[in-house]
Amino acid sequence: MMLKRKALRKIIITTFSFLTVLVICIIPDRLDNHHFLDPKLNIEYVTNLGTNEIYLLGPNKYLVKTNVLLQEDSLESKIKGIIDYLTIQKSDKIPTGLSGIIPSNTILNSVSIQDKIVKLDFSKELLEISQDLEERMVEAITYSIINLDEVEGVILQVEGENLTELPYTKKQLPEILNRNYGINKVFDISNFNSIQKVTLYYLDDIGNNRYYVPVTRYLNDDREKINIIIDNLVSSYIYESNLMSLLNQGTELIYYEIEDQMMTLNFNQSIFTNDKLLEEVTYTIAESVFENYEVESILFEVEGKELLTVERCCGIKK
Repeated sequence: MMLKRKALRKIIITTFSFLTVLVICIIPDRLDNHHFLDPKLNIEYVTNLGTNEIYLLGPNKYLVKTNVLLQEDSLESKIKGIIDYLTIQKSDKIPTGLSGIIPSNTILNSVSIQDKIVKLDFSKELLEISQDLEERMVEAITYSIINLDEVEGVILQVEGENLTELPYTKKQLPEILNRNYGINKVFDISNFNSIQKVTLYYLDDIGNNRYYVPVTRYLNDDREKINIIIDNLVSSYIYESNLMSLLNQGTELIYYEIEDQMMTLNFNQSIFTNDKLLEEVTYTIAESVFENYEVESILFEVEGKELLTVERCCGIKK
């Protein structure tokens, strides 16, 4: 009888804990979405609890960031789970409108990890990727794997041999792939002077969901990257016509500073939409900054008034 009572108590505690987390996640979406801060409150919104970010192929051939559940505990098992998601028809849990990109009959022969570098050896079927998607495939694998905290680089192999070039275009690949490789690359250059590489995050509506889409742009622009980021997100004309930014025209970055791994961004009032700072605006700016700067948090201000902080690890903190 005592064992039964203990078991019942554990069930009640577990159920109560689950309901508490559920209520915390749901209630903020039902409340007024006002983004000014009450100085008496200190609420941290943690997003994507228990999920991992990976990059799947959207209908417009851009890789989009989405979240998938990886129940595995070990790093090697998580990596194998990510590759399953990225392999066409390997997983039935892909969000509607998105797909894997690795050819369906590809086998992951082995995974080895040393000094935060992951070596992935695939079967020869990996090379059956179509020419228009060969670079996207490398980007998807790279960015999805290095999103794991324990990974800093990826080495791709086919049947035990390093993949040194793309199969069709023969473009050379670095031995160790990381974020320097870029994703959804767009070349907008007219000469070879003052070329900067800047990764920006846009939005894309796919089905009934809105996704964040990173685009690595190569530009003839020698300004500070944060100025390039804001100007490109403000622009009414987006080179990628199916992508969008909700950052209002007229938005100006008054000043910025970096101190103790925090970037402070001070904007004018035009950043508001109906007196609110949209979450989509917050995240397109924040994700773009995190891709281009080694900072851990971003403080948003409007004309000197602090609004909110976005942390690399944990999302929005009010």
